[in-house]
Amino acid sequence: MRRANIFWGIALLALGVLLLLQAQGIIANAFQFIWPLALILVGAWFILSALWKPNLADDETFSIALQSAKRVEFDFSHGAGQIQISGGAPAGTALVGSSAVGMNTQSRMDGDSLKVDVSAGPSAIPFIGPATGVWRYQLTQEVPVTLDVSAGASGLEIDLKDVQATRIDLSTGASGVNLTMPARGASLLDVSAGAASINIRVPDAVAARIRFEGGMTDMDVDTARFPQVDSGMYQSPDFDSSANRAEINIDGGLGSVTVK
Repeated sequence: MRRANIFWGIALLALGVLLLLQAQGIIANAFQFIWPLALILVGAWFILSALWKPNLADDETFSIALQSAKRVEFDFSHGAGQIQISGGAPAGTALVGSSAVGMNTQSRMDGDSLKVDVSAGPSAIPFIGPATGVWRYQLTQEVPVTLDVSAGASGLEIDLKDVQATRIDLSTGASGVNLTMPARGASLLDVSAGAASINIRVPDAVAARIRFEGGMTDMDVDTARFPQVDSGMYQSPDFDSSANRAEINIDGGLGSVTVK
């Protein structure tokens, strides 16, 4: 918030100077300078955001109670920005996350399932997004969960190693994505991506089946762990018998995909 206060303080000061110059007859019309001033201030904001990295403690947070839910269905919808999703929510809590202007949260029980919807706008615009410029979310590790993540031009860091995620749907545009699959149980990941760089890590004790369809995408798969068994398909030798396994389906456009 301190960065935003500085930004708007400078903006109001600059506007006041223009109006003063107009009142003194030095300039004829202060408002003809509004657009150039706006561009200068937005550029200054991006420079300030890059140079000044606030502490995580500066972020305001919200939490959603797990209640009596036996499973949780998460739906994240984001504009451009930086997003981090991981486990680590406290006991009895479904979700802890960054809270800021420009976001909406809704939760409701449906039988024994808790449905949580989170929508947020860009994280790099003044007064929009958290103080650190990164939306951070911690998910429950107590019950199985599903995730539906839709993001625009974003940087996504998703670490589900300690989360009981059974299904993950990821839809993203021009993004950089680093995603770690769950370490326990069976999970399904469906990825639909545009011009993206996608790095997927499969924990050591987890078998995987990887299917790829798409355009001009550079595929880099660890074939020592996941030998190629067909065109666009890679699979661990023990996939069918493994209790801990990940099924990964990727529909990509331009970009690169790495699975290790």
